[in-house]
Amino acid sequence: MKLFILLALLAATLGGGYWGGSRLYRTLRQIHVEGWRVKTIAIVGVEGELLQKLSALAAPYQHQTFSIKQAVSLRETILHRYPMLTGVSVKRRLLTGKLLISARRRVPLARFVRPDGSVYYIDTDSTIYADPHPDKTDIPLVELVGEIPDKLNAEFVGLVENTLKLHKELHFAFLRLNVADNTVRMRLADGAEIDFGKASYLRQKVDRAAQVVTWARKKYTGPFTLDFQFFENGKVFLTQKAS
Repeated sequence: MKLFILLALLAATLGGGYWGGSRLYRTLRQIHVEGWRVKTIAIVGVEGELLQKLSALAAPYQHQTFSIKQAVSLRETILHRYPMLTGVSVKRRLLTGKLLISARRRVPLARFVRPDGSVYYIDTDSTIYADPHPDKTDIPLVELVGEIPDKLNAEFVGLVENTLKLHKELHFAFLRLNVADNTVRMRLADGAEIDFGKASYLRQKVDRAAQVVTWARKKYTGPFTLDFQFFENGKVFLTQKAS
């Protein structure tokens, strides 16, 4: 009986200690979270000028209290000012006091020039964005006709990706997407032209175009045109251009 009473008292003591300790921890943690202060700043994923600019944005928070609301606001500011960045996150390391900002630069798939001369880029995510100093320089040029959206048709982005893979067969001089009627035209480096029609079934059209172009180059010495307007019926029209 004495042993039972002793064990019961021990269990009660441990349970009370755990409950009290947990409550104290939650209280201290809450105080720490609400009054969290930036001790150090770390920025990962970018370098050069972008690293300097993000460092300048974060610098005013050094040794200051920094709330979750401020973290959200800082992230939105980065996304707004630097559209060439993606995967942006702003995190507070509660125990170390580190403000961690991470981001990565978008990889341009193609570029286009607006009527006012401004240059924009399209990434593999189909997002259209501005970037004054892109990492890549050999970026294919596409032409967008009509009002420019924030994102492009995913099939059109797939078309660009697939034609870049088929660089030898479909090395295009320019690629035009008419945003208004959603049609696609391509001119190859050798003067051949491909009218893909509506921006649908583009993956299949690219594969078929590569086959026809390879065959046509063996048969014709001059440039030719391919018309995919009846592709849904399984037809592709090949016409040799007049010399």
